[in-house]
Amino acid sequence: MSLEKILEKIIDDASAEADKIILESQRKAEEIKKEVEKEASELAEALVAEAERQGQLEASRLVTQARLETKIDILSRKKELALEVLEKAFKKEDFEKRGMKRKIITKEGEKEEPFDASRIKEELRSKLESEIIEVLGI
Repeated sequence: MSLEKILEKIIDDASAEADKIILESQRKAEEIKKEVEKEASELAEALVAEAERQGQLEASRLVTQARLETKIDILSRKKELALEVLEKAFKKEDFEKRGMKRKIITKEGEKEEPFDASRIKEELRSKLESEIIEVLGI
């Protein structure tokens, strides 16, 4: 074999080996690319699922908060109405000017005490609130 043919054979072998290495590198690069895309897709799905879960939790919290605020508003208005009704009733009858007394019965016997409008209003307010709750079906 001549020197030129040996050199040509070496060059052909080297070229074939280089092509083989390039093809193998391209194949490995494609595998790595697919694996990275798969991992990125899985991560994106996990992030979307977590965002949806957080969104549902926040929505639930907002609904619960709105319901609580509504109940607080209803309770506040109920108390206002009860006090308004009692104030009007006490003004209309003007119990304090009549000098009325309250009779208290205990084990030891009976006793009378001056009519304390604020205390009576408080006792009646809770009863009136219960009646309002029952009527409104709250």
